[in-house]
Amino acid sequence: MNTRGNRFYIETFGCQMNVSDSEKVAGLLLVEGHERVSQPGEADFVFINTCAVREKAADKLFHALGRIKHLKTDHPGLRVGVGGCVAQLEGARILKRAPQVDVLVGTHNFGRVPELLRQAREDGRTAVDLDRAADPFGVSPNDVAHSNPVRAYVTAMEGCNRVCSFCVVPRTRGPEVCRPPEAIVSEVRSLVERGFAEVMLLGQTVNAYRFRDVDFAGLLERVQEIEGLLRLRFTTSHPSHVSPRLAAALRDLPKLCPHLHLPVQSGSDAVLASMRRGYDRREYLDTVRLLHGTVPELALSSDVIVGYPGETEDDFQATLDLVEEVRFDGLFIFAYSPRPGTTAARLADDVPEGEKLRRLHVLNDYQQRAQALRNRERVGSREQVLVDKVDAPNRVSGRTRHFRTIHLDAPERLVGSLVTVEVVGGGANTLTGRLIEPTVSLTGASSVPIL
Repeated sequence: MNTRGNRFYIETFGCQMNVSDSEKVAGLLLVEGHERVSQPGEADFVFINTCAVREKAADKLFHALGRIKHLKTDHPGLRVGVGGCVAQLEGARILKRAPQVDVLVGTHNFGRVPELLRQAREDGRTAVDLDRAADPFGVSPNDVAHSNPVRAYVTAMEGCNRVCSFCVVPRTRGPEVCRPPEAIVSEVRSLVERGFAEVMLLGQTVNAYRFRDVDFAGLLERVQEIEGLLRLRFTTSHPSHVSPRLAAALRDLPKLCPHLHLPVQSGSDAVLASMRRGYDRREYLDTVRLLHGTVPELALSSDVIVGYPGETEDDFQATLDLVEEVRFDGLFIFAYSPRPGTTAARLADDVPEGEKLRRLHVLNDYQQRAQALRNRERVGSREQVLVDKVDAPNRVSGRTRHFRTIHLDAPERLVGSLVTVEVVGGGANTLTGRLIEPTVSLTGASSVPIL
């Protein structure tokens, strides 16, 4: 059994990119003999990985650091690390505000966490690496500790070349860097051999991927050919990089799931122009028509920012109208907050906080009602569900091909299995189902009927 001194705990705030980065850190620590624990109070090293896209994520970091500070009183040997976009953006300012931090790493330096931890323990000083010139793909895929037993994340590209006025990603992640398609295919093939049935390709604007003569649709075609892979997904996409070739791939590649996250951010042309999104309302709706015309059953989700500088009530109504017209399957809604170093931060933040929250609640209430209605309409339909989580004893959940969550009464051994489910109930955010067929094990075991 491992002794006191090498137990670690990781807390992650943010999107799939952040989760993937934390999986890399966890894997490297496990390879070196560290033991993962479920509570920060049990750990000798606490690592916090956060995004910086929203101010709330940065606030969460400092709240977490405040809680952890008190743990050092009882455990002086505790070391604390911070990594990711907030670390890259704030740099040494984090150390001034939170001197209890012992390890600070940027978005390209996660592979050095074990080395920096050793350095911090040996000399008692904060170990820092914020070098954005480092290789963002430096962690071996074999060292990643995937947190989902069924679905694995694979980074296709890092960084972003867009110039959206509100976004810090180009500052924290750098310009676009794409991995060779051969490296991506090799990693996915290895994951399938290890039992992962589903892979999600990641990138800040993943559909902008291009490596020499291979565009994103070409990459999807190569991954789709891997024997044993059951499902293929990707996120996040930019509307300007949705092409007829990508729409055709969503239609023609049987392993590619019919779900696309396509952030719109606003339905107002004036706001979109100020945001420097690179498209207007009509162009976004034309893209949606292309997608739905090619893949009628495609599930679309999106991001929306309310209360952006200068957003009027008419601008907000334009966003409501667009959301109603598109009928998104899911919507992530954020109240605008200025981010350091962005173009928008120089604009007057002139929408009162109370009004931002009102608009957020109005839009969220509409979307929740619409989702609940559509999910109730799915009662009686049949779905293929890849079970990936135990909710409670004899209660599991998984995702449909459209990335909808469905819960069902079934034994824990179904995790990692593909099952056919009849939808028996639907709320705003999830479905409930009843198992109606024998399971299909994805690990090579015999099918087992569940009564």
